Amino acid sequence: MDLIFSRFVLDAEEIKNFLDRELENYVSFNQDKLFEKSFEDVILESLNIAGEKNNAKIKIWDLITALSKLDESFKKVLTLHKLNSGDVESLANLFEKNEELAERKKRFWEYENLAKRGGLVKNWTAGYTVVLDRYAIDLTKNINENITDILKNRTEVAMMERILSKPQNSNVLLVGDPGKGKKSLVHALAHKCREGRSLRAINYKRFVELHLQLLIAEINDSEELESVFDKIFREAAFAGNVVLVINDFHNYVGSQKEKTGAIDISGILSHFLQLSNFQFIGITTHDGLSRYIEKNGSFSFFEKVEAQGVTVEETFFILENTASGYETKYRIFFSYPAIKEIISLTDRYMPSAPFPDKAIDILNQSVSYLTGSKKGKVVLPAHIIKIVSEKTQIPVGETAEKEKNILLNLEELIHQRIVNQTEAVKEVASALKRARADISIRKGPMGAFLFLGPTGVGKTETSKALAEVYFGSESKMIRLDMSEFQQIQDISRLMGSEEKEEPGVLTSQVAESPFSLVLLDEFEKAHTNILNLFLRVFDEGYLTDGLGRKIDFRNTILIATSNAGYQIILEAVKNNEEWGSVKQKILDYLFNEGRFRPELINRFDSVVVFRPLTKENLLAIAELLLQSLKKNLKAKGIEFEITIDLKEKIAELGYNPVF
Repeated sequence: MDLIFSRFVLDAEEIKNFLDRELENYVSFNQDKLFEKSFEDVILESLNIAGEKNNAKIKIWDLITALSKLDESFKKVLTLHKLNSGDVESLANLFEKNEELAERKKRFWEYENLAKRGGLVKNWTAGYTVVLDRYAIDLTKNINENITDILKNRTEVAMMERILSKPQNSNVLLVGDPGKGKKSLVHALAHKCREGRSLRAINYKRFVELHLQLLIAEINDSEELESVFDKIFREAAFAGNVVLVINDFHNYVGSQKEKTGAIDISGILSHFLQLSNFQFIGITTHDGLSRYIEKNGSFSFFEKVEAQGVTVEETFFILENTASGYETKYRIFFSYPAIKEIISLTDRYMPSAPFPDKAIDILNQSVSYLTGSKKGKVVLPAHIIKIVSEKTQIPVGETAEKEKNILLNLEELIHQRIVNQTEAVKEVASALKRARADISIRKGPMGAFLFLGPTGVGKTETSKALAEVYFGSESKMIRLDMSEFQQIQDISRLMGSEEKEEPGVLTSQVAESPFSLVLLDEFEKAHTNILNLFLRVFDEGYLTDGLGRKIDFRNTILIATSNAGYQIILEAVKNNEEWGSVKQKILDYLFNEGRFRPELINRFDSVVVFRPLTKENLLAIAELLLQSLKKNLKAKGIEFEITIDLKEKIAELGYNPVF
């Protein structure tokens, strides 16, 4: 029980006092029989949990998990500390799993442990690999059991087992984006084979990774290099106990003349790939596969296995076990809420990077932060929030005092630059407050708005003001003129093209600056297929660009502007029509003209109609602009006096309802 409390950073004495008070209230209502029934339910639930795990008896972890699900007082304690029964169950399963692993290791006489030690006979029956061993790493001897134990039952591992056990063409091409845990999957398979728990054709074999960079750096002569490769592949084929592994396989096959010092081993390798006693795993990326490997004739000797990536649940176990190693080494302590925060924040704010790499990176940084800043010995959620905020440049977690003030006064701050657009400012401010309070259920951007109105009434200026007030600078605004994307072929320019190896003008900017305002001017002029792309942004919060990257829009504010139907607005002002009916008239016009589809309009948080500016509004705008001019002139030592006559003259000369 103490383990659970310490990991959750709970004060056992404080919880005891809380439960005592709860019990007093319970008894005071004469509910003794109900109390007995509750206790009975907890025991039965513990029994069910133990049975699901095939435990012969109820363990302390089963009882704690049952209490977290059924005991109202315990549930209150967890809720007060932002925890739930799922957290208790995850931590209990981890403790139990590690406890079992430690017990298994103690029983040296069991088959699993004896298999790891191996014996002389295995080595005597295998051929020598002198040259291979010089330029390779034996993965079988360098296995992190805490990680591989989690992954060895993955579908990808089973597929690799079957391919490597085939009588012919037993060669695997393991494909996945960087950080998808490809090497961890190979380690997991090596772990199974070392224990003799895989298929007969690969049990007890050595998984050996060839260190090609070391080999290339040491041998400059191409003929000598080719001779060494031949020896290495020959040793691997005829040793009888080797599965050869090459990481970043795409770097060493195909035509790569643009790469200085690039080599092509496909010619030598292809002769061995056909041999029944040659077992090989090449690890590559999707980009490497399409650009180099698929164009090579030796690709026909491979079977492809897609690395699906590590799940959130698997990442949790990996982080907990990795953290335990750091705790021993650095004398620090990782709280469960901190681990939970790492997974939650990296999942939300670093979507383009895969698990477990991004989570392990933040874990590593938290160790450096704690040991380097003398912030104590316990890693807490606050530390993780600070690290992720600094890394992503996104204010995450509890709203900082500065941001609270901005949000509370957002309308007033924007109105310092915007005149006569109360509705627009109010709508934007409300959406941002919802987003930062984490009560919005949408998956899309923090806010999505369609600004309608004549040219020059403040649609773009409102966007600039919002970028400056909320994001800190107008430079945090990504602005695109959508009239430049009127043809269907313009999609590749907007989204990027793998064929041309060009990033998209929209997606690349959002990838580089995910916490920003995206302004899409003259939205209605873009091609219909381009407009439809934004349906996914509104619904899911991301786009997949032309290079296959997942671009996250969830921390952006997206504003589309249009002056379509502005005549209706001018006519309404001229005839003093009720303003509430104007929006529907414009939308009816847009639908009838086919400018926008209803399902696209409905995805916006709000459609805001900007009013034309009156001469009185222009006086206020003139004041804003002249004050800016006065400030600039003062810096040059020039005094500038602003008079009412000056403002009135500017308003008179500048007034045109159309603009």
